[in-house]
Amino acid sequence: MTDQVERQSARGMGALAALLGGLLVAPGCGAVSAESTAEGAAGADGTPSAAVPAPTTSVAAGPLPVGGPTTGGPLLGIRGYAVTVYKQPRKGSAKLGYLRVGARVPRSAEPVGRRGCKGGWYRIEPRGHVCAGEEATTDMDDPLLRAATKRPQRDHPLPYRYGFVRAVTPLYLRVPTAQQQFKREFKLKEHLEWFKDHKAEIQTVSLGAADVPVDPTGRVLSGKRLGELGREKNSSELSLGQLFGGDSDTDPWPFWLREGERLIPNVSGFDVPEYAIFADRARRHTGLAFIGSFGTGEHYLRRRFAITTDLRLAPTTKVKPDAASPFHGFELGAKLQLPLAIVRLRGAQAYRVEGGSASPAGDLKRRTAHPLAGKVRKVDGEKYYLLKDGRWAFGKDIGIAVTPRKWPRVARKGGKWIEVDLSDQVLVLWEGKTPVYVTLVSTGRPAIGDPETTTSTPRGVFNIYSKHISATMDSDEGSGRRLNEQKGAAPGDEAYVPQRGDGVYGVTVRRGHGLFKLRDVPRIQYFSKNYAIHAAYWHDVFGIPRSHGCINLAPVDAMRVFEWTDPQVPEHWHGIRTEKGTTVVIHK
Repeated sequence: MTDQVERQSARGMGALAALLGGLLVAPGCGAVSAESTAEGAAGADGTPSAAVPAPTTSVAAGPLPVGGPTTGGPLLGIRGYAVTVYKQPRKGSAKLGYLRVGARVPRSAEPVGRRGCKGGWYRIEPRGHVCAGEEATTDMDDPLLRAATKRPQRDHPLPYRYGFVRAVTPLYLRVPTAQQQFKREFKLKEHLEWFKDHKAEIQTVSLGAADVPVDPTGRVLSGKRLGELGREKNSSELSLGQLFGGDSDTDPWPFWLREGERLIPNVSGFDVPEYAIFADRARRHTGLAFIGSFGTGEHYLRRRFAITTDLRLAPTTKVKPDAASPFHGFELGAKLQLPLAIVRLRGAQAYRVEGGSASPAGDLKRRTAHPLAGKVRKVDGEKYYLLKDGRWAFGKDIGIAVTPRKWPRVARKGGKWIEVDLSDQVLVLWEGKTPVYVTLVSTGRPAIGDPETTTSTPRGVFNIYSKHISATMDSDEGSGRRLNEQKGAAPGDEAYVPQRGDGVYGVTVRRGHGLFKLRDVPRIQYFSKNYAIHAAYWHDVFGIPRSHGCINLAPVDAMRVFEWTDPQVPEHWHGIRTEKGTTVVIHK
C-alpha cells in the first residue's frame, strides 16, 4: 500500500506542476513547483476511517459568509489549489497568471468557447480565460469554495497568520481521534506532557510585521507606533485561536469536517486515498500559514487544530505562532535623502577620528538611518564614514546608500528601477533619478561570488518576470541542484542532496532529507531564472548575507516593494506573469 500511495502522490504533484507551468518555476532559489513531499501517505492505513462521535459544538455549522468581489454580476469560483489563467480560451495559449482555491472572480455571463473544455471557457476580470470544470465552477455554493472563503490579506504585511513547527507532525485531512493521533505521532504522550508545562512559553507572540501599521501600498503610517492598529487587535492582544487565523478561541468546527469525515476534496497537491487520515508530514522548523483554527473535545485529546491555506490540519501543540520581523526601511524625501548609512549590526558605535586613530563616541542604534557628510577616512586599513552629526561610523557596521556614479538606461528614461548593492546589503527604489525608499536586505552568501559555483546572488540588469502573493519554498531556497553541481556530487555520494525524479529522493534516502518547507512565503518577485526578491518571515538578520541566492526582505519592506513594482497582481489573482516588469539592477 505504501508504494501505491507514493505513486499516487507523485502523480498528484506532477499534475500540479504541469498546471502551474512556468508560473512557479523549477526548484531553485525560489518557490518549488509543487507542495512538499515527505512521509505523509505512509500513515494512511488500509481501512477506511471509523466514524467517531462529533463534538456538541456545531459540527454541522451553517453556511459561511461568501468572500470575494462585491458585485451583482456572475462570478467564477476556483476549486483547484492553483488554476491557470490563459490569454486565449485554449490551453495552448500563453499563461497570464493563476488563481488560488476559494477565489471568486467576475466572469462573462456565458462561455466564450469550449475548445478542450467541456464546462466552457469564461473570460475573467481584468483579462484572460479560465476553464470551468473540476477546478473552476459557476456554483457559488460549492462546498470547496465555502471552505476556502478566507482570502490573503493583501493590505497587510503578512497575507496570513504564520507559525513554525516545533516537532514533526502529520498534516491531517480529517480530525483524528486520540487513537489515530497516538498511532501517527511519535512519542505523543511525552510531547503532550511537555506542552502542558511549556504552553505559555511557546504560544506567546511578540509584536512583529503583522503589527506594523501600513497603508494599502505598504507605506508605514507616520505617527503610529508598532502595535497601534486602530480598531484591529495587535498580536499581543489576540487570542490563541486568532493567532492561528481564526476569529476567536471558540470558533466551531468547519462545516466540512464531521464524524471522522472530510466533506471536501484534498487540494494539497499530495495525493492520498480518500480514506487517508493525513497527507504529508511537516518537519521541524517548517513554516506554515493559517486561515482558521478550532478546538476539540476529550475524544480528540482536547487539542486545537489550525487550518492551513491548502485546507489541512496542524495540531497547534506542535506549532509556535509568530508575527515575523517588524523591521522596515525608510521613505526618502525632504526629511531624509541620500547619501545615508543604515546601521546593520548590534553593538555598533560611533567614533571620533583624530590623528590617524579612532576612539568611541557613543552608540549607534541598530537599524537607524544617518545622513552622510560625504567624507571617508582609513584607520588601520579600515574605512570610516563621516556622519552629518560630526561623528564617524565604522564601514563594516553600516550599509551605505549613495547616488550612482553612472545611471542605468532605465533611470535616464525616467522609469522605475530597483537597485541592490551586494557589498552593503542595501536596496533602493528609484523613480528615474529620484530615490524613494531604502532598506536593508539579505542576499546570497557570500555577498560577492560566482553564482555558478556559490550561492551568491547574480549581478547584472534584470526585469521582474513573475509575481506571487505567496508560494512555497525550501529551507535552502531550493539550491540543492546547484550545490550538487558545485560539489560534483551524484546519487549515492554522501554529499549528494536528493532531488525529485533522481531515483534516490524518497526511495533510498528519506524524502525531505536535510530540508524543511517554508510555506506561503509572501510577495515573491522573480527576476532571473530561479532568483527572486521575497519576504522572509523566518529570520531577522537583514543587512547580513544569508540566503542561497534570493534577495530576502523583511515582510513590511517586501509589501512596499511588491506594491510599487509593475505590473500589479490583479484583485482576486494569486500570481501573474509578465514579459518585462520593473527593472532590477544588482551590483557589487
